[in-house]
Amino acid sequence: MPKSKPKAQSKVKSQIKTKQKTPLSTPGITTKKWYWVMLTVVMVAVFSVVGYISNLDLIEIAVLMFVIAILIGLIGYVRITPSNLPATKRATFLFVGASVIGFGIWAAIMLVAINTELIASIFSNPFFVIPSFIIFLIVGAFIGELLGKNRRVQALLFKTESNPKS
Repeated sequence: MPKSKPKAQSKVKSQIKTKQKTPLSTPGITTKKWYWVMLTVVMVAVFSVVGYISNLDLIEIAVLMFVIAILIGLIGYVRITPSNLPATKRATFLFVGASVIGFGIWAAIMLVAINTELIASIFSNPFFVIPSFIIFLIVGAFIGELLGKNRRVQALLFKTESNPKS
């Protein structure tokens, strides 16, 4: 009995099977600017009511709203603006910006304020210490994001085809 050979599939058919078309996906709602504006308005309104119910002073409510607004602003900016970096490298720039730059600026300001005894007048209410810390972390993350978009910084930190290391 002769052994029968299995039919060899043609290259075209095997390539078609491996290159199945992926369906086009529509951009998510979080890529729209109006979403972030509406989210900010809703969060500011909700937390204003919560602050009022919690018997916070008007200045404390304003500081809380400012922190919420710039936090949502940073997240919206990162989500909307395109980047040529992979998500892991972009997250690294955000993390380093917040933890090193933001914390460094906040710590320097706090050290100067403590040494010049401005801390007692500026932060007589301990409520303002944590929001100031969060604000500087957000500012540092934004600085890290801007540094990550800089081509010179990318060329300095990452090996690319246009700038190979010898």
